[in-house]
Amino acid sequence: VAVHQTDVFAETTLQTDMSEMTGVREFEEPVKSMKTKKPSMLEFMGLAGNFGHLNLSDPFDVKKRRSTYITEIRAGITTFLAMAYILPVNSGMLSLVIPGKREELVCATALAAFCGCWLMGILSNYPFMLAPGMGTNAFFTFTICLGRGLPYEAAFAAVFVAGCIFILLSITGLRTLMIRLFPEGVKESIGAGVGLFLCFIAFQSSEGMGLSVADPATLVTLNSLSPSNYDSAKLWLSIAVLCVTATLFAAKVPGAPLMGILFGTAICWIEGFCRGPEHSVFGYPFGTDGDRSAKDFHIYVPTSIVAAPSLTGLSGSLWNGFHAAVDPATAATFWTAVATFCYTDLLDSSGTFFAVAKVAGLTDKRGNLPLARQNMAYLADAIAALIGSMLGVSTVATFAESTAGVADGAKTGLASLITGTCFLLAIPIAPVVSAVPPLASGPILCLLGALMCSSVRGIDWDDYQEAMPAFVAMVTMPFTFSIGYGIIAGLLLWIAIQLLLAPLRLWRKEDPLMRCKALWAGVFVEGIEEGDTPLSDKDTDLPSESSLPHQLP
Repeated sequence: VAVHQTDVFAETTLQTDMSEMTGVREFEEPVKSMKTKKPSMLEFMGLAGNFGHLNLSDPFDVKKRRSTYITEIRAGITTFLAMAYILPVNSGMLSLVIPGKREELVCATALAAFCGCWLMGILSNYPFMLAPGMGTNAFFTFTICLGRGLPYEAAFAAVFVAGCIFILLSITGLRTLMIRLFPEGVKESIGAGVGLFLCFIAFQSSEGMGLSVADPATLVTLNSLSPSNYDSAKLWLSIAVLCVTATLFAAKVPGAPLMGILFGTAICWIEGFCRGPEHSVFGYPFGTDGDRSAKDFHIYVPTSIVAAPSLTGLSGSLWNGFHAAVDPATAATFWTAVATFCYTDLLDSSGTFFAVAKVAGLTDKRGNLPLARQNMAYLADAIAALIGSMLGVSTVATFAESTAGVADGAKTGLASLITGTCFLLAIPIAPVVSAVPPLASGPILCLLGALMCSSVRGIDWDDYQEAMPAFVAMVTMPFTFSIGYGIIAGLLLWIAIQLLLAPLRLWRKEDPLMRCKALWAGVFVEGIEEGDTPLSDKDTDLPSESSLPHQLP
């Protein structure tokens, strides 16, 4: 890239110079004329942040981003209700390896989410919400502790070490470099992939609508909607919540996700209070056929209002687990856990960042987050993982359910602060928050998936070098139940295509690495198209109206 710098900006026409550098011929799509800016070394290394949102005239740049304080507060509450399931689910899962600490785990989960959300809101001013991740807590419980016999103290120590590595990757710029090297097609497909991932969760019975059930022949099939099926009442109410919320979205009613959650929760609670566990038709879990004597049978109604918070015997337990890192009997398992926590959070969080930011219209014209705020978002994510391990929970990660707030109009870190505050306030009233039923939150996740699938419009489906890896990345996420695996699959296919095309390009007397060089050339450039707000005015993260066709007023 030929960069002709002025004091702050450089104006360059990328088409000619890129073709000279990379060997891209006329059949390659030309790049638009862009204003560009080379980021400073501090910015690229993750050591520079943008804290202009911490001001008294317009706190969190709410007016600047064309939002309102009411919208941000409402969106934060909506996201909290969409994420509230993590309190009973995470505590229940971790209690399998930390017996007798269910209430303490609820408290630790809420505190970790509070710290993560506040760090993200203050440092980056992005509406990204954090809590102990659903994938990593399953890996923590069933693979590391139950499967390989690593004590939970040592597993928490592994999470702590992974958090330290996250911080190192963030402040050296390696995390930014890795993410900016994502091919354009793969980057554009992440949002849709995460949307399908959320939809898959919504269709399941654990924390969703229960529409999908296991089938020995086809793996999954539609759950029976017949009245003879005890679970059909939950299914029909979930479908009603889905229809009501979708209608509210279509009517552009502010707070549609929150209204949908409250609608489903109110019906479930009223029925449960009136009929009781013995006669309720909304009993969980799925598959019990209404057998009240079945293990874990319960209905979603608050059993109490307040609970005493405590972290006794949980917080700080990781300090007793570091010996596993050097013990020959456990060292291999320990470092395998560290590596897994690292790449899972690195890819999952980065994928979620871009997916949510894309929906909110916070990315620049290249599909990147502005470096200064991106650096702080990564740093907040890393510090939150560190804090979570000390509190006594698995890796804290950015939640894809952040889209719930974005769909309700969230554009700033104020929404993150509201969500974090809700988690803090939920500690003494955990019984009430934990009683939000999956039949109310599951349909919301399904509709959020629809909103996130809009990112496929940015993929050039006629360019198979980008479209094929994008599609593979998108569909691998739900089919492997991992955002990280989807990104890896897309990247590997893109690399394989470039390598296998190299001989053909040499025979055509073209540069065999033209796409790779073009990708590398754009890593160190902050660019916006002509007519957009300059980077020096710190407006690169302002959403444009054209990028938000689905946003609510």
